[in-house]
Amino acid sequence: MNIEFKLVAHGSEEWKSAVRLREEILRKPLGSYFTPEELEEEKDHIQVIGLLDNELVATSVLVPENHSMKMQRVVVKEEIRSSGIGSEMMLFCEEIALEHGKSHIFCHARDTAVNFYLKNNYLIEGAYFPEDGIPHVKMSKVIA
Repeated sequence: MNIEFKLVAHGSEEWKSAVRLREEILRKPLGSYFTPEELEEEKDHIQVIGLLDNELVATSVLVPENHSMKMQRVVVKEEIRSSGIGSEMMLFCEEIALEHGKSHIFCHARDTAVNFYLKNNYLIEGAYFPEDGIPHVKMSKVIA
């Protein structure tokens, strides 16, 4: 597979496409959508997309927080999950975190994604908590 990961600008057409993909996978099944306020908050975040033969198939958002990088809104198109693209995107995000001087990366994982993060050497921190109306757990990894 010819996957290319890159950073895109907030408000760009590629970012808008990424928002639509995230909304389709993360929010629509819950009957919700990203609010204009949520999307405005992303202007200071790092936007990652994955293109497979120039088709958007994966995306995530990185948020610098102290010595850590929070990885959020991570999605891979359903039809290519289990292809390794998600794990490749994790490595790309970890490299970006290192480039920004971060030694730790974490996320709030949905219960359905915990095994994926465990497979990528993330550790569970603490107990489950509600986020967006569904159970999540903090997972993290030391990267430097």
